[in-house]
Amino acid sequence: MLGLKVAQARSATLWAARVLALAVWVSAAQASDPGMPDCADVGALRVLDDNQGAIESLAFLPSGRLVFGNNFSGKVQRKDSPSSGPVVVAEGLTWPGGIVVNTEHEIMIGTGNGLGGLVPSLGLAGVARVNLDTGVVTPVIKGLSMANGLVRSAEGTYYASDDLGKSLDRVLPDGTVQRKWLAQNSNGLALSKDGRTLYVNQFLPAGIKAVNLADGQVRDHAKVPSQRSLAGLDGLTIDEHGNLYVVAYFSGEIWRATPQGSLCRLVSGLSLPSAVAVGQAGQGFQADSLYIVSHSGSLMELPGAVPR
Repeated sequence: MLGLKVAQARSATLWAARVLALAVWVSAAQASDPGMPDCADVGALRVLDDNQGAIESLAFLPSGRLVFGNNFSGKVQRKDSPSSGPVVVAEGLTWPGGIVVNTEHEIMIGTGNGLGGLVPSLGLAGVARVNLDTGVVTPVIKGLSMANGLVRSAEGTYYASDDLGKSLDRVLPDGTVQRKWLAQNSNGLALSKDGRTLYVNQFLPAGIKAVNLADGQVRDHAKVPSQRSLAGLDGLTIDEHGNLYVVAYFSGEIWRATPQGSLCRLVSGLSLPSAVAVGQAGQGFQADSLYIVSHSGSLMELPGAVPR
């Protein structure tokens, strides 16, 4: 068991070094020509926590507390306020991915968010229920491609992404798993307010897609500049006005896309950003801020990024 853990740690370290080198190259190559305007009225980036490992996902609980998952360590952590330190609330998950909040005390989280996504037919991923009070982890859904990104509709349908293959999975409310529901490379996911559209970040080549959930038709929501084709789109979220917040992993940027598909750049110069969440008031976090996590271990706040 110890040998396996050591091998996993070495593999993760090698992966991180290669990804970081690629990200530096892409970011440097594109810095001189962003291909999109900078967003107006955005405040200065603040680092709230550092050295937290490869943070993969984050979400706000109803009270305004923040939870996030660590891809390599298999831990879920909670942060009760901007000034408090993160605490571990659950551990032992296998390559945790996207998060869906059930209640203040419970979340659903993707598992198997690893290299198995290269071969979706293996069905190595799933979804687990995590009790944030006791730390108990209960597998609920099995047989998914990757579960990198995870969202749930109002009627209880789950959508799970695979950024290493061409697979977007769907799980019906009765538990039926439709692996590769769409043959679509997918990473971050977000649902429109009316529940009719699923927005999808295509990892490579970078694309921001919109899926009509009535018929499964896919269209481009926003045109990614040619200078950003290698940006590597990762996490995705949506605000109450329908603006999308797009994580560009390799180019180290966060973009905002309007409901009409216009793009602007909120921030650049980040190291391996992975996911974002719109702020939620209640515990000191700000509703007009965007909260960003990264595979380089940082949790950050970008004030004024969310129009009110």
